[in-house]
Formats: sequence, C-alpha cells, structure tokens
Amino acid sequence: MQLDYQTPDANRRSTWDVIFRPLNLYFVARVVREVMGGSAAAGTDRFYPDYIKHCGGVLRAVEATGGRVEIFDLGHIPDEPVVYVGNHISTLETLTLGHILRDQGEISFVIKENLMNYPYFRDILGELECITVTRTQPARDLKAILRKGPELLKKGVSIVIFPQRTRGAFHPEEFSSIGCKLARRAGVPIVPLALDTRFWGKGRLIPDLGPLYREIPVRFAFGKPLRFERDAKDVHRQCLEFIERRLNQWGTECS
Repeated sequence: MQLDYQTPDANRRSTWDVIFRPLNLYFVARVVREVMGGSAAAGTDRFYPDYIKHCGGVLRAVEATGGRVEIFDLGHIPDEPVVYVGNHISTLETLTLGHILRDQGEISFVIKENLMNYPYFRDILGELECITVTRTQPARDLKAILRKGPELLKKGVSIVIFPQRTRGAFHPEEFSSIGCKLARRAGVPIVPLALDTRFWGKGRLIPDLGPLYREIPVRFAFGKPLRFERDAKDVHRQCLEFIERRLNQWGTECS
C-alpha cells in the first residue's frame, strides 16, 4: 500500500484533552465547532471550500486528542467522478472524507434520512445534495439512488455509499450491491474503500457521543477503480475482497 499521509511522530496531544478526558469534552467540542462552522457557509458560494476546511478540522481534532491518521492509495482514484463503496463504522467517515478527497473533486453521500434531523449537520448534508434512504424499504431506496445518483455523477460529483445495514463490524453477506448498480447505471468506475474509524466508538445513549479509543489509528485505504467491462457480481465480489483484505491487515473485526 502507498501511504499518502500519516500523523507525524512529533504530533503532541492537546493539554486540554488531558484535562477534559473523562467525558472527551475537548474532542466533542472541537467536532461540534467544525460542524457549526461548515453549516454557516450553507447557501453561499464558499460552502464547499469551507466544508473541506472543516472536515480537515475534524481530522486535526483526532490528532489533538492523541489519535493517529493514516491514508493509503489516493493515487488509485481516477480523474473523473466515481462511486465509492466502503464499510461503515462511525460518523467520522462523513465528517472527514471531504478533506481526504479534496483533490479528487466534490463528493456527496447516500445517508439515512434520520440524519437530516440533526441541527447544523442537516445543513451540510442538504448542501451536499445527499441522497436519503430509509434502510427499511429497499425498493424505495434503490429507486431514489438510481434516480438522483446519475444526476450528481453527471455534474461531476462523486458519491460515497456505505452499503451496510448498520454501522459496525464488516459482514460481507450484509453488504448490498447498490453501489455497483449505481455505477453501472451511470457508466462510471467504482472505487472500493476500506476504513477503520473505531477511534470514535458508539455511545450507549447517544450513538454519536461514544468513547474514544486513542490507541486505534484512523485509517482509509482506496482500491483500484473497477469498471463494468465484466459481470457486476464479479465487481461486487472484488469490492468485498478488497475491504476484507485491508481490514484483516489492520486487525479490524470483519465478522
């Protein structure tokens, strides 16, 4: 794997994080500040540059609280809109990929519709023209993705899909082929994305306010683009194999 970025060894944890560690208040406060900052530009011409900046701010918050970030194989991404399909572990993915993919063009996401209920966050997701799905009505979700997805891709906006039923461990049998269906319909490549964001755990009462596991690096790895010159089932299988292989290399739970 080609390592494109890693947190410098000289990176120092913030003293404020040490002081407020019991409730991870420093990390939460920084993330909330970045989300509010990103939403403030909604509806203006500066929105996307600001979105990228604040996504970078979330990555810096990870590093300021003792976490490490590693990004692999950005060079695999072609110079054209694509569909990214990846496993899904935490909110950290949605809050950081804009910065990670800043040189690869604009992105949008396929998201659960209830995320549009979150203050500030919904302003960002709406400005990104995210495609909302229910996760409980597959036919309706497929129709929404295949209707709006090609429109965004035609405008040059890449789409990130996490085709798992829920966030957490990667179960290949629960990973739908919706990303392949969209990429084939739109005539664009599909890029598999393996990620490990267990750094930000799931909370018991509020899922997005979970504990921090500072010893687990935040990792993103991008596979080679796959095109539909072959059977769609084979493309889907290759996506699954890439994700599972990378997660195994990192020691991430896959089932």
